[in-house]
Amino acid sequence: MTTRVGTPASGGAPPESVGAPSARGLWALGFVVLSLAALVAVPTYFGRRVAEVQSEIADVLDPAAQLSSNLRLLKSRQMARMEGFLATQEPVFRIGYNAAIAEEDSVLAELGGLGRALGLDVAERVARLSTESTDWRFSNQSIFEIGVDAGARDRVLAGYEDLQSATRELDLLIQAKVDDGRRRMSYELRTQSRIMFGLAVVALLATLIVARVAYRYRALTVEREKRRREAVQARREVDALLEATDDGVLGIDLDGRCISLNRAGEQLVDYREREIENRDVHETLFHTRPDGSPAPREESLLLAAVAGGKPLESDEDAIMWRRKRVAFPVRWALRPMIDGLDLRGAVLTFTDMTEALARQKALRRAIKQREDVVSIVSHDLRNPLGVTLAAADLLLDLPLDEDQRRRQAEIIRRSGERMHRLIDDLLDVSRIEEGALVVRLSQEDLQPILEEAREHFAHQADARGIRLTCDAPSGETRARVDRDRIMQALSNLLDNAIRLTREGGLVRLSATEDGDDVLVSVTDTGPGVAPELMETLFDRFAQSEGRDRGAAGLGLTIVRGVAVAHGGDLWVDSRLGQGSSFTLRLPKEGPAPNGEGALA
Repeated sequence: MTTRVGTPASGGAPPESVGAPSARGLWALGFVVLSLAALVAVPTYFGRRVAEVQSEIADVLDPAAQLSSNLRLLKSRQMARMEGFLATQEPVFRIGYNAAIAEEDSVLAELGGLGRALGLDVAERVARLSTESTDWRFSNQSIFEIGVDAGARDRVLAGYEDLQSATRELDLLIQAKVDDGRRRMSYELRTQSRIMFGLAVVALLATLIVARVAYRYRALTVEREKRRREAVQARREVDALLEATDDGVLGIDLDGRCISLNRAGEQLVDYREREIENRDVHETLFHTRPDGSPAPREESLLLAAVAGGKPLESDEDAIMWRRKRVAFPVRWALRPMIDGLDLRGAVLTFTDMTEALARQKALRRAIKQREDVVSIVSHDLRNPLGVTLAAADLLLDLPLDEDQRRRQAEIIRRSGERMHRLIDDLLDVSRIEEGALVVRLSQEDLQPILEEAREHFAHQADARGIRLTCDAPSGETRARVDRDRIMQALSNLLDNAIRLTREGGLVRLSATEDGDDVLVSVTDTGPGVAPELMETLFDRFAQSEGRDRGAAGLGLTIVRGVAVAHGGDLWVDSRLGQGSSFTLRLPKEGPAPNGEGALA
C-alpha cells in the first residue's frame, strides 16, 4: 500500500560548540559511577525487605489462613455427626465426632502458636474460640451420654451457629493480616521499581551527557542521513500497522478523492487500492442513504468535514456501499490529515458492524426471552396462589359442611403441588446450569418405568383423544439409573408430546438396546420443530412463537440435564408438520467415573 502523508524536509543545525570538555566529562562520568553503584545497592536492600515480608506470608500468614479455613470445615463435620446422632442415636456418629474434635484440637494448637506471631488480637480471638468450642463440646457430650431431649437440637444448632460466626470473624481477621502483608510486599516492590526507574533515568541522562560531549563534532551530513533513515523506518512501521489492522483506513484528499486504502479496507469495500484511487469518495461509497434514496453530493457532511479539517463520526444507522451496490452497516470516524501546519486531507477509518449488530440483536432477543419466561413463571405461580387464597378465604369465611371443606382443602393441596413442581423445575434448571444435578443410581429394569409413565399420562391422553402406546423389548432391559429422575424426564417429554399433538394423533413411548446403551424415545405426530429452532430448542429461555405461552418452557432443559447427569445425551429428530422423536441415550453402567453429572 502507498501511504501519502506529507513529510517535513529533514534538516539539522551546526554542531554545538562545547567548552571545558574535560571537566564536564569528569563530573558526568562520576555521576554515572554513582548511579551504577546505587543500581547495585538498592535492589539488595529492597530484596532483603521483600524477602522478609514473603517469609512472613509463607511461614505465618498463609498457614494461619489455611488452618482457619480447616477449622470451619471441621466444625461443619462435627455438626454433621451431631445431626446424624440426633436423628438416629447411633454410636458410630460419636466416633466420627470425636475424631473431628481431635483434628480441631490440633488445628487450634497450631493456630495458637501462629497467633503469637500474628499479633495479640489474633491470639485473643483464637483463645476465645477455643473456650467457646470447649463449652459446645461439653454440651454435646452430655447429649451423647444422657440422651437426646426435646431441646437438644436447638442447643446444638445455636452453639454451632455461634462458633461458625466466631470462626468467620477469625477468618476475616487473619485474612486482613494476609492482605496487609501482601500490601506491604507490593509497596516495597513498587518503591523498588520506582527508585530503580529513577536511577536508570539518571544513569541514562548521565550517559547521554557523556555521549553528547564525545560526539559534539558529528558532521551535519551524518545527522541528516540518520534522520532520513528514521523517517523511512517510521513510514514502514505505519504501513505495517495499516496492513495489520482489521479496520479499513482510507486516505482522502481535499477534493474528496480517494488516495490510499489499506488491505482490510479493500476486503470491506471490494475495491483494490489501484481501482479506488482518484475516485470520488461520496460517489463510490456514500452515494445512497440507508432508506434507498439518493444522497446528493452537495449535502454530504463527510465532504464538508474533509474540506474544513473537522473531525466527524458516523450515525448509529450508517452504511457504506461495496462494489455492485451492496450495502453493509458501518461505524466510521473521519480525522483531518495535517502535515505541520498544512491541511492535506483526511483519514477515514471504518469497521463492518454486521456481526456486532447481529450479536446485539441476539442479545436483545435473549433478554426478551428471559423477560417472557419470568412473566410466564410469575403467571404460573400467581394462578395457583390466587386459587389457594380464594379457597382459604372460603374455609375461613363460610360455614361449609365436611364435603365442601374437604373439596376446598383438595384445591389448596393441588395448587400447592403445582407451585411446588414449578419451583422444583426452576431449582433443577439452576442445578443443571451449575453442573450439580444429583442422580442416585441403582440397577433398574426400564420396562416397568416406561409402563408407569404411560399409565400416569393415560388419562391425559384419553381426554385429548390421543392414542398413547408403550413399546419395550421382551425380557429385562436393565441399566444403572435414577428411577425418579428418569420418570421426571419421561414425564416432561410425554407432557409436551400430548399437549402439542392434535386429536386423533399418536404418542409412542419405546426403549431399545444399542450395545452398551439403552435408547428411550418419545415419538409424537405433532407439528414438529422448525429447523431454525433446533439450535436453541434445549436452551432455558428459548420459546418458539407457536409454543404454549402458559408454560415456563423448562421441560426440555431438564430432560437434557438428566441425560447428561447419567453420562448420556438427548437428541431430537423432527420433520415439520409430521412430528418429532426425542431420544434419551442412557449407558447401562451409568456415567463414567470422570464423566459429567453429580452422583450421590
